[in-house]
Amino acid sequence: MKALLPLGGLLFAALLVGCQDNSQEVNKLRADLTAEQKRFDEASNTWASERDAMRADIAALKAQLGTLDADSARPMADRIKELETRVEEGNKPDPELAAKVDALSKQIEGVKQEAVEAARVEAAKAAGGEMDEAKIAELMAKKLAEEQAANAPTKNLQQALDRLDVSQAEKEQIRQSIIDAKKQILEALEVPTEDGRVLAEELIDTFIKIQNGDAQMTDVQALFGELATKKVPGDIQGRTYMEVINGVKAKNKEEIGRVLSPEDQKKLTAAHEDWTDFEVGDDDPWGALYLERVQKLQKDK
Repeated sequence: MKALLPLGGLLFAALLVGCQDNSQEVNKLRADLTAEQKRFDEASNTWASERDAMRADIAALKAQLGTLDADSARPMADRIKELETRVEEGNKPDPELAAKVDALSKQIEGVKQEAVEAARVEAAKAAGGEMDEAKIAELMAKKLAEEQAANAPTKNLQQALDRLDVSQAEKEQIRQSIIDAKKQILEALEVPTEDGRVLAEELIDTFIKIQNGDAQMTDVQALFGELATKKVPGDIQGRTYMEVINGVKAKNKEEIGRVLSPEDQKKLTAAHEDWTDFEVGDDDPWGALYLERVQKLQKDK
C-alpha cells in the first residue's frame, strides 16, 4: 500500500492539471452564477423583511385569539392560517431565479467532477497504475465532513466570520455593527409602555423562568404579540416596538451588506439568518441586563 501523503500529493497535482483545462468554462459559469445569485439575494432580502412582518402579525393574532368567543375567533384563525401558509410557501421568493442559480451551480459542479475524475486517472498513472481506493474514499469523506462542519448553522459570530473572505478589520466592523444594533434594540425595549412596563426586563425574566421551568414558550409568544401591537411612547413615527426592532435589523443588514460580497452575505445568512442575534461574547449589551435580572429573581425568591 502506498503512503497516504505521497498519494494525496499526486492526486492534488493531477487535480490542478485537470482544473486548468476547465478554468475558462468554470470562470464564465461563476460569473453568470454571481450575477444570478445577486438578483436572488436581493429578492430573498425583500422576502425576509416581509416574512418577519408576517411572523409578527401571526404572533399578535395568536396572542389575541384566546380572548375571543368562537364566532369572533374564526376570522382571525383563518387569517393566521393564511399568513402561516404564505410564510411556509415563501421560502423561495422567486422560483425562476432559484432554478437558474441551482442550474448554474450544478453546471459548475459537473465541470469540477470532470476535473476530479481526470485527476484520479492521472494520479493512478503517476502511481504506476496502483490506486488505494479506500484511502481516496476516506480522504473524500473527510473533506466532505469538514465542508459540512464549516457550513453548519451557528450563532457564534466569530465562527461565522471565519468562513468569510474578509479582512480582520472588516470582521471587527461587522462585529461592532451587530453590537450597535443589539444596543438599539435593547434601548427601544427599555422605553416603558404607557402603563409603565419595561418589556426588555419582562422578556429576559421570561427566558430565565423558562430555563428554571417556571414558564413556557407560550409566555414568550404572548410578549412578542404585545411587541407587535403596542406603540412605542414618544416615537415620532408612531411605530410599534416590533416595527422599531425590524427597522434596526434592516438597517444592520444594509450596513453589513455594504462590507460583504453577495457570496459572503449568503454564507453569513446560512450560519444564522438573524444577523443581530449572533452571540458576540462579553460585549453583548444584553449580558448586563441578564445578570441583573437573574440576581433580582434570586433575591425575590
